[in-house]
Amino acid sequence: MNAFVLAAGFGKRMGTLTENCPKPLLKIQNITLLDYSLYLLDQWKVSKVWINTHFLGEQIKNHIEKFIKFPIELLEEKNEILGTAGGIRTGLTDELLKEPIFLINPDTLFFPDPSFKPKTKLSNHTKIHLYLLPAPPNQSYTKIDIGEKGELTFGNGNYYYIGLALLNPQCLSHLEKNKYYDLSDIFKECAERKEITGEVFSGRVLDLGTKELWETYFKTDIFGEEISKIQVFLKSSYMT
Repeated sequence: MNAFVLAAGFGKRMGTLTENCPKPLLKIQNITLLDYSLYLLDQWKVSKVWINTHFLGEQIKNHIEKFIKFPIELLEEKNEILGTAGGIRTGLTDELLKEPIFLINPDTLFFPDPSFKPKTKLSNHTKIHLYLLPAPPNQSYTKIDIGEKGELTFGNGNYYYIGLALLNPQCLSHLEKNKYYDLSDIFKECAERKEITGEVFSGRVLDLGTKELWETYFKTDIFGEEISKIQVFLKSSYMT
């Protein structure tokens, strides 16, 4: 399985925290959000990873240039930000088109149950598969409903998208390269054609998407016993 890390955002909701540091490189318990995503992808046996960058992207480039655990290709959006769908579309290569790619948003920390295994294949009529959780009260997440066969509808329901998905990149092939497109629009278009499915994520997540949330959790023991495994992964993944 190949994966795509969405790392080009401005991180505006983080306030002063991202004035001089791209959000994926913010650290919690001395672990960057990006490195934790790479740790999870290694646990899920990915073969190669693409990362798109824009805001302060040179810092991310410098950070991963010594990463050796598995191949990483950086897709630099230097002139303007291309959005979640536009970034993937612009970076599409023949290799990316061969099979579904797993998407991960490093804005959120994912803590999967031991039994969790990400989906690696899509059915013939499915273009995207999303991982969801029950929507917390008084939050502005897009509401999603799951049908009996896993089909999704947007606008109503009790679930929200957590930032993990399996996507057939060919569903973006009609988009023009080097233009801005948002994945949320693609999700809704696929839902209208009944080409998107989903399931409840077996695990928990920690949303660090705002400065307030970050400050709430910054000094807590987020990773618990897992921290030693993450540290071993990082030590073996970067040249010193």
